[in-house]
Amino acid sequence: MYQRFTACFVFALCAVGSASAVDLGDPELGYAYAGANCAECHAIDRGDYDSPFFAAPPFSEVANVPAMSEVALVSFFQTPHPTMPNFIIPSDDIRNIVAYIRSLRK
Repeated sequence: MYQRFTACFVFALCAVGSASAVDLGDPELGYAYAGANCAECHAIDRGDYDSPFFAAPPFSEVANVPAMSEVALVSFFQTPHPTMPNFIIPSDDIRNIVAYIRSLRK
């Protein structure tokens, strides 16, 4: 479980100290975007920890990583990752997805 978050932790720790608050979007729009674009691989619903693609972290798990700040999530979505499809997420959608993921935090 922790192995698939190693890169996220390192990235989050680097990003946390380098920026201030992020303008968050609408969690409902973020959920809709995630349902249309992320749910094929990730578990996106609150409390759902079984992603369709095993290596894809569930959004609930990502939301509860202690160092996973808004800034870290925004930075993550703006950076290409070899294990994810190569698509560009518009900045408004990034803010909405981040708002949705943060709403899953316990």
